Formats: sequence, C-alpha cells, structure tokens
Amino acid sequence: MSEVLKHPVQLGTPQLDASGWSARSYLPAALPVAGAVVVLLLRLQLGGTHFITDGALMMLALAGYIIGGVFLLVNLYAPSSMAQRIGIWSGGIGVFCNLSSWLVRWVEAHDRELAVLQRSGYGADQMPWVWRYIPFSNLYDLSLAFAFGAGVTTMLLSGRKTFRFIGAMSLPLAALVLILARFIGNEFVDLQPVLDSYWRPIHVGTASISYGVALVCFAAAVLYLLKIGTKPEAMAIWSSIFAVCVFATIGGSLGTFLVPTTGRYAATIFVGRTPLPLRATIPWVGPALALAGLLLVGVIVFFFRYVTKGDEKSRRLGHHLLRGALVVQAIAIALLVAQIKSGAPLAPCPATGSFNQRCYETSQYENVGRWLADQQVRQQQMTAEEARALPTARLAAAGEDLVKGSASQLTLSTNANPVELSALITAFAATLFVVLFAFKTDRLRAALPAPDKLDSLMYKTASVAFAGLAILLITGAIWANESWGHYWQWDSKETGAFVAWLTYGGFLHARIARGLTGRRSAYFAVVAFLLVIFTYLGVSYLLPGMHSYA
Repeated sequence: MSEVLKHPVQLGTPQLDASGWSARSYLPAALPVAGAVVVLLLRLQLGGTHFITDGALMMLALAGYIIGGVFLLVNLYAPSSMAQRIGIWSGGIGVFCNLSSWLVRWVEAHDRELAVLQRSGYGADQMPWVWRYIPFSNLYDLSLAFAFGAGVTTMLLSGRKTFRFIGAMSLPLAALVLILARFIGNEFVDLQPVLDSYWRPIHVGTASISYGVALVCFAAAVLYLLKIGTKPEAMAIWSSIFAVCVFATIGGSLGTFLVPTTGRYAATIFVGRTPLPLRATIPWVGPALALAGLLLVGVIVFFFRYVTKGDEKSRRLGHHLLRGALVVQAIAIALLVAQIKSGAPLAPCPATGSFNQRCYETSQYENVGRWLADQQVRQQQMTAEEARALPTARLAAAGEDLVKGSASQLTLSTNANPVELSALITAFAATLFVVLFAFKTDRLRAALPAPDKLDSLMYKTASVAFAGLAILLITGAIWANESWGHYWQWDSKETGAFVAWLTYGGFLHARIARGLTGRRSAYFAVVAFLLVIFTYLGVSYLLPGMHSYA
C-alpha cells in the first residue's frame, strides 16, 4: 500500500462541531418565527381595518436590527452581559417584525386580489391558489426576505455564545437592506400572468435565504481579516475607493459623472407617480458630496503611504480626513432626504447657476420629448421609425409642453432613486465601520473569537450559501421553462447568479482540494458576496433583462 493511503492528507477544512448545540440554542431564531406566525393568525382573525400595517412592522424591524447591532458592537468594546442580552433580544425583535411584515403583506395581497375579483363579478371561490399573490413580486418583497434571511441566520448562530459577536456587523447590514426596501416603496406590483407558478415562491424564497446567509458569511470574513491583523487603514482605502466611485456615478444619468464634473446632484422628477427622464438639482448636496469625495481621496493617499511606508504622520492625517468625510457624508444624506421631503415647488433653473437652487435644467426637455415618443410607440400610436425621425426641436417642444403643463404635479420622492440613496448610506456605513474599527483596535480584536473559529464560521456559511444558490439556479431554470419555454437564456440576472455560485464553488473547491484558509479565503468570501449584491441590485437597475421587475 502506498504511503499516501497509509497517511491520508489532512485538509484544512474544519469539522462541524455540534456539541455546543441544544434545543435551547435554537430559541433566538425559533421564538421570533413562532411569534410572527401568531401575528399572521391574528391578522387573519381580526382583519386589516385596525391592524398594524406591513410598512409599520418593517420600520420596527429596521429599528430592532439597528439597536441590536449597536448593543452587540458596544459589547465587543466593553463586554457586558446586559449589552449582549439587549443586543440579542433587539435582534430577535427585528427578526420577528421582519417576518411579521412579510406575512401581513401576504394577507394584504390576498385581500387586494379578492377585492379585484369581486369588482369583476367573481366570488371568493374563484381565488387562485397561494402562489398568485404570495409577496415575491418585486425588489421590495425580495429585500424584506433578504433581510429576514440575514437576521434569522444571525439569531440561529447567536444560540451559541461563541458566535454572538456576528450580529455586531450582520444586523447593521440587514438594516441597510431594509433601508433600501424603504426607499423602493411597498406598493404592490402585478406580475405578468405567465409568471404565475408555485416555482416562484420556491425560487425567490431560496434566493432570499441564500443571500442572507451570504451576508453573514461576508460579515465573518471582514471580522476575520480584522482579527488576524489587517490594518483598519487598509480597509479604509478600499471603503474610500468604493465611496468615491459612488459619489462620482450618482446624481445624474449613467455615465454623466454629474457630481465631480459640475458639483451638482440631481434627483428624478415624478409627474404624479410616473418618473420622468428629468432631474432636479438638490441644493448643496452636490458640493457636500464633492467635498466628501476630496476628503476620501486624501484618505486613500495618506493611508496608502502609511501602509506601504509606515509613515505615522500620514496615518494621523488620514484619520482626521476620514472622520471629516464621515461628518460631511452624514450632512449630505440629511440634506438630500430633507429637501426631497420638503415639497417645495420645482421650476426651471436660472441661467446664472443652480447648485444652490432646487430646479431643473431646460436642456432636458428633449429627453422628456423622446420619452413621450417611446410611450406612443408602445401604445402603437406611431411606429419606431417615425419616432426616430422626429426632429430635435419638435421633441424638445413636446417635452416642454408636458413639463409646463404638469408644473403643479411635479414632485420628488426618495423612491425615485433607491439604489443611489442606498449606495450613499452604504458608503457612509462603510466609512463608519472603518472609523469604529480604528478605535481601540486591539481591544476589538481581543474581544473577537480565535481566528480558527471565525474561519470555521466563514466556511460553514459559505457552504450553505453555495448550496442555496445551486437550488436557486435549478428552481429558476424549471420556472423559466414553465413560463417562457426555455431553461436558460443567459439573461443578466441568470448570469450574475451563476457567476456568484461559481465563486462560492471556487471558494469551497480551493479550501477542500487545496486547503485554502486564512486571508486569501476571506478575500474569496468578500468577492463572492459582492457578486451576490451585484446580482441582487445592479442587474435590476443597471442591466436590461427579463428580471428587471425584481
């Protein structure tokens, strides 16, 4: 017998230790789920007239996640059984309200569907089965379920004392997902009848839970990197690059780079509930974002010098700029939300400048006219060739007539650019986390469990995410064949999910076959989650495809 068979290779894959799990350890996850089922039964019994709405429950879930994350983070810096208990209970309340919101929304969708049938002369016996109105119809529904997946995974892990730290990062990230949902808006969406299938809740539900597990894996990877000595300044370089890219690309049409080139930020204008290809300048937001971007460029330069050359003066200057950028980002977000919500009237911008005035550029009239022509093509009032042949002056005149004729109905809404607002808040959160990591870093590292525990958690959650994404791809192919007549068409969202799955597969293969662990393994997990986020958001808003509705 060969020496290899006599002495088999010992791989770097940790074994699942179930000795710490007991029935009691599942309570942090089981109690919120059971409570949400009780809320569902109460909603069915009492009706919706005086019952709490799904939107209110979602906001309570957001508060629960934020409070839970704050107390668990405090517990890392200043260990306290009280802070830990408050953090776990708050996170559990967040999960309870999160799932309750989704279940109440399910019942409200049923009631809405029933009302439509009754107005059409049909009775309750004509109601379609559950998958017709189950709330998995748009990105809001998916975001609710995504946040729940992250929250319930966190609570499941919190059943063991070793893993209770994870909520300090995963719960705030789940809160960011709910903030996105808040900006998207909770209006119900009617899907095409061809998409009615019991495969929809199976496919989208699997996606939501898998994304949530992937989020927890990402949190474990970031904390692992911090534990093994990765400098917060190095993390700040990457978070600052991300934030600068966000500031450079938002506030205008894709590719215009409005903030860095003009110092202005513009938000989409609505006529009633219809978004127009017309943007209004939001006063002072553009200059604030430009200033934050300049400060973060300074952060990148000084921290790069510190990381590569060990220059302590550069480190101190970098931290000053980082804290300044954090404050300026907070001011920019507050200005943006406050002025969008103000309801002040919108008017054309004066010729002298507009960065400090709430107005729209008249040069956009042509875009509005072209949009009107596209609407007429869709309604078969003209052909595509006729629309393309329209002169620029006529398009601009038509756009001007629409905008001026609807002047009293022009409004702004946070729902208009949910990805932009969420990206701004995510950039702020990334900067905030780096600032926190840089505060008494040694104490934070000492509070985290041993690197092998973090590495083990990262591996286990990545394994679950890989399996979930595999099921997502399989069920999605079956649903696509049932609805569209083909299993696969290389749609942008299909391709994104496939690439994310391959990345997690590469992570597991490298770990099992090559014994890949440590820093490189964590980088793999971070990249894989970024691909998941691109599939979740980027595909829906940036790339055309058959999944654009979600």
